[in-house]
Amino acid sequence: MFRPLRCTLLVALIAFGFVASSFAQRKVGTIGPPPRKNPQRQTSAEGFPPLPLPVTPLRRSEPKAEPSPPLFTAKLIYGDSQDYMPNPGDVDNLMRHARYELGLWYGWKVLDLKELVALHKQNKPSKLPMLQMSGYEAFEFTVEQREALRQYVLDGGTLLGDATLGSPEFTQSFRNEIRVMFPDRAFDLLQVDHPIYRAYHTYTNVHYFDVDQGFDFQTQGPPELLGLNIGTRTAVVLSPHDMSCGWDEFIAPSSKTRVPNAPRDKALLPGDAIRLGLNIVSYVAALREVGDVESVTRQVAGPSKRARQTFTLAQLRHQGDWNPDPNSTYQWLRHLSQESSLSVGFDLKSVDPAEPNIAAYPFLFMTGFRNPKFTDKEKEALKRHIAAGGFLFINNCSGFREFDQHVRQLIGELFPDQELTAVEEDHLIYQSFYNIGEVRDRRSGAARSVELQGITVKDRLVLVYSKNDMITHLKQVSDPFGNGFDAESCRQLAVNLVTYALQN
Repeated sequence: MFRPLRCTLLVALIAFGFVASSFAQRKVGTIGPPPRKNPQRQTSAEGFPPLPLPVTPLRRSEPKAEPSPPLFTAKLIYGDSQDYMPNPGDVDNLMRHARYELGLWYGWKVLDLKELVALHKQNKPSKLPMLQMSGYEAFEFTVEQREALRQYVLDGGTLLGDATLGSPEFTQSFRNEIRVMFPDRAFDLLQVDHPIYRAYHTYTNVHYFDVDQGFDFQTQGPPELLGLNIGTRTAVVLSPHDMSCGWDEFIAPSSKTRVPNAPRDKALLPGDAIRLGLNIVSYVAALREVGDVESVTRQVAGPSKRARQTFTLAQLRHQGDWNPDPNSTYQWLRHLSQESSLSVGFDLKSVDPAEPNIAAYPFLFMTGFRNPKFTDKEKEALKRHIAAGGFLFINNCSGFREFDQHVRQLIGELFPDQELTAVEEDHLIYQSFYNIGEVRDRRSGAARSVELQGITVKDRLVLVYSKNDMITHLKQVSDPFGNGFDAESCRQLAVNLVTYALQN
């Protein structure tokens, strides 16, 4: 059973302590109940005298309120007329579930986007791990608001959008704004193996509630969240189907009389909405340190004059988040310089896969999350480069399935007459610098196999693919949900790769 719909505007305003004048120009269409009151504690038997009754009365104690938890998220006030809080108690209830189910005691607040803009102008980054937007009307940010939100995300924060009632208008507005803020980054559906779908509860299927011509019905289907990556983490998440009503543990009303201007689409049923919300909280909390580390690229410098030719690491640009983790790439170069006799250039080169651009670089590096989408001309350029003595190393950043599938297809097109095969344990690549006999898992620390695969031409390994991430943990901090090796294993493998390629 769901709680009664206490949906009057007066109750919502009183619950948050807002004055009516602050909503004078807003089209408010509150559909959810207000937040619940926090429980008050009183010590057992306080105020009750023991028996027999004493002559002097006992001192009475006031109820004790719990101390405030650390803030985790804020609901954004945005625009001048948008109903930014159609479900006043949604985030509050989700934080309660996070406390009792995850053991994470977090608080939340309401934040006007103008305050974030003011902080941005003062060069003061917000420390809130997540900002949440909900609503059902179309909206548009100002230039200053876009700049502030963009910097918040780059500084390690996460922006979560939820289309109340599954509103297509809100969804389209949110997508448009994110594309303006990050025009060179993909913002599309998260794949089924994304950590958000397994951060706490494992999800492959969810239950939806919908209304068609006045009839209510339920359907099932895969979860649908859109995401945009900054570094190795998904920093912008959008649910085109309503989660916030489910967080508040009720099904959104079908009547148009309550919110007459709101279009509606699918909404998640409360159980699935809460569990998926807990997954998002778990994911954001786990990736917070990664976001802080990756918000700054720490470059490495070397001597300006070198007596011999330097090694240059060239990274291939493509359309699948080609440069998720520059910090680890610089650490790769640092290890090469400190641990080998190579003269290393620390000016990392990013090159398009065109013949004139890659000809000068015998060692090419490629990584990413999604489909790289190389053109036929670019594939031909890579073929000729490898045939002329070049070496290509491909690393699956975080070990995602989508990138794995497209890389295997790409390798099949580059070498149609050969099959990608496992690199044997006694191959020279494991003895080119370090004698690598065992590697360890990043999360458990247990021994595991390397599982490198490659293409060999005339006894020379010309292409190596690692389906397990062996680069991003070089900086000691990486996606805790990623499939890869510990820092020591990454270091030895990365050094061996380059020394083998240059020796052969």
